[in-house]
Amino acid sequence: MPPALRRARILQRIQREGGVSSADLARAYAVSMVTVHRDLEELARLGLVERVHGGARPRARDGDEAGAPIPTAWTQRVQQAGAAKAVIADQAMEFVEHGATIFLDASSTALALARRLARDPPNEITLVTNSPAIAYEIQHDAIHVVVCPGELDQHMRMLAGRWTVEFLAELNFAVAFVSAAGVTLEQGLTTARRPLADVVNAARASAERSVGLIDATKFGRASLLSIARAQDLDAIVTDAELPAGVAETYRAADVRLEIAIPEEGP
Repeated sequence: MPPALRRARILQRIQREGGVSSADLARAYAVSMVTVHRDLEELARLGLVERVHGGARPRARDGDEAGAPIPTAWTQRVQQAGAAKAVIADQAMEFVEHGATIFLDASSTALALARRLARDPPNEITLVTNSPAIAYEIQHDAIHVVVCPGELDQHMRMLAGRWTVEFLAELNFAVAFVSAAGVTLEQGLTTARRPLADVVNAARASAERSVGLIDATKFGRASLLSIARAQDLDAIVTDAELPAGVAETYRAADVRLEIAIPEEGP
C-alpha cells in the first residue's frame, strides 16, 4: 500500500474511532512500529491528529472537547439503535450462502451485517459495497471485497453517482442488502438523497433477491424520494420493537416481513 494511501486510511480510522494505538495500526497494515510512528508524525505535522502516548487521536478544534471526533450524519446513524441493528444482522445471515456474491449498501445496518460476516463468514463470499467504512471493516481472507467507484459523499460516507450506477449494472448479485431513511406502505422505502436511491435501485436490478435491513424506528416515516415499494423486496428484516399491529398491517399488504428476535442469554 502506498504510504499516502495508508496515512489517509489511518486518518479516517482515527477520526471515526476517536483515537487508535500504534500497535493496532502496525497489526492492521502489517508494517513496523517505526513506519507507524513516521505516519503519525507526518499526520501530526500537518495538523490532522494529536500524538498521545502509544498512539494518536483527532486534533481538537477550538471549542471542541479534546480528541472528540467530528460528528457527521454517518456517525450519528451508527450510534442509533445499535442493539436492534446487531439483531437484524444476525437474522440477515440466513440469506448469505457459501460462495455467494452479495451487495451491501452504505447504511449503518449494512455495517452491522458486515461486522457479523467478518466474525463468522461463510466460505469464500464476494462482498461488493459502496461504503468505504464497510470496506475498511472487512479484514478476513474468506471475504473478497470489491469497492464501487464513484464520488465520495463525505457527510453520508458513501460512494455514489453515475460511475457507481454503471458499475453495479454490470454485476450479478445473489442478494442485495439495502436500507432506507424510512418506510411506509404508501411511499415505500424512502430517502432524502437521489444518489442513494439510484445506487440502491441499480444494485436491486442486478440482484436475484433484495433484502431490506430496516430497524423498527424507521417504520411509518417517509422521506423526500421513494426508492421502491416495500412489496418489491423479497424480504424486509426488522427488530422486535416493531409493534405487532404494524407488522400485521404490512404482512396483510403482501410485504414479506421477518422479525429478528434476540437470542436469550444463558
